Amino acid sequence: MQALWHTIFYQPVYNIVIFLMNNVTFGDLGFAVILVTIIIKFILYPLTKKSIKSQILMKRMEPEIKLIKKNYPNKEEQAKKTFELYKKYGTNPFSGCLVVLIQLPVIFALYFVILKGLSLDGVVYSFISKPTFVHTNFLGFIEMGSKSVILALLAGATQFIQGYLASPIKAKKKDVEITTDTPNESKSFQDEMANSMQMNVKYILPIFITMIAWQISAAVALYFVTSNIFTIVQEWYIRKTLENK
Repeated sequence: MQALWHTIFYQPVYNIVIFLMNNVTFGDLGFAVILVTIIIKFILYPLTKKSIKSQILMKRMEPEIKLIKKNYPNKEEQAKKTFELYKKYGTNPFSGCLVVLIQLPVIFALYFVILKGLSLDGVVYSFISKPTFVHTNFLGFIEMGSKSVILALLAGATQFIQGYLASPIKAKKKDVEITTDTPNESKSFQDEMANSMQMNVKYILPIFITMIAWQISAAVALYFVTSNIFTIVQEWYIRKTLENK
């Protein structure tokens, strides 16, 4: 398993960083990390777009899901009708998990690349040349192999903005008439769990990301910052595109 992870994730990330430093960033590790992050985000763009689209459609489906719960008390019937609704809208409530799961091994690979200090003793592909030197001081005051409170706070702040944009938007006036809520309607356990998860993503996750970014290294924190900013732009663009349609 370790050899598989090393071959599929560590070596490609290591070689991409080496290639970028040698040919693009003139040995600067910080800018190489930014470019690696952007490359990864472009590769994952189809999945990210699907995930964001799913979030938007899930919000639009809420009134119909509430009607299903009201009209079909039986849990099996609810599940069947809800599945049909997902199929109708062409969405999957778990599509966002795949994007996160794919990024995790990449983050770990980047962490170990930095942890070894890019000693240049790793397996370099035959078509890639090693850089003559490695500049690990980003912007002149942030050491990539050390901790950076500035990047850690930026990682948390951008994660909060991303979570805020991704959180469900209140229904528009034209949609209110089809909702089934009443002032005294009690929420189900599933609804309470969903609200709790949304609150955790919006408020707890940024704190968690800040702590992780601070404890690991500035390079990983820089990955989080770049990834979050890129996702914020993606979120805005995809939402605007869908709204125009």
